[in-house]
Amino acid sequence: MPDYPLRCDVRRTESTTELLAQLHASEPGFQPYLLTAWSPELTAQGISLPLLAAVLDEPLALRTPRTGHAPARRLTWHCAIRNTATVELHDDDWLELTREVLDGTGIEPDDDPAACRWAALRNQAGGLDIVATVIRQDGRWAQLHGDADFARAIFAHDHGLHWSA
Repeated sequence: MPDYPLRCDVRRTESTTELLAQLHASEPGFQPYLLTAWSPELTAQGISLPLLAAVLDEPLALRTPRTGHAPARRLTWHCAIRNTATVELHDDDWLELTREVLDGTGIEPDDDPAACRWAALRNQAGGLDIVATVIRQDGRWAQLHGDADFARAIFAHDHGLHWSA
């Protein structure tokens, strides 16, 4: 199997806190940081992982009072993007990819103030992790059918790159 320049993996998990702790374990010599988030205030200040997990999960706690339905399991969405090429991507490149993935997958479609909460984290030189909750800020489920395919297609279509499953 040939090597592809970018690899994109999408999965769901049950605990935002555990996922963030796992992602914070960075590669040696790389200081992990929050690249961007749904709220510009989060990137302007230092934020702890437990606090980030709590604010990401706030819409989950509000779902029952708003809708009368309790949240289900596996409500944390994770998109791991890895650059396997020798060409280095800079933060501006990662920001552009983040925006395209968020819009293309339905996590945060353009101009949707009630979209899902999300954070984009850098924990290695050649990678980016986008973490989001799949319950929108208005308490509804995000429309994420085929999200893994849409995320991967962004790389192939918009950037002329290949992706791996």
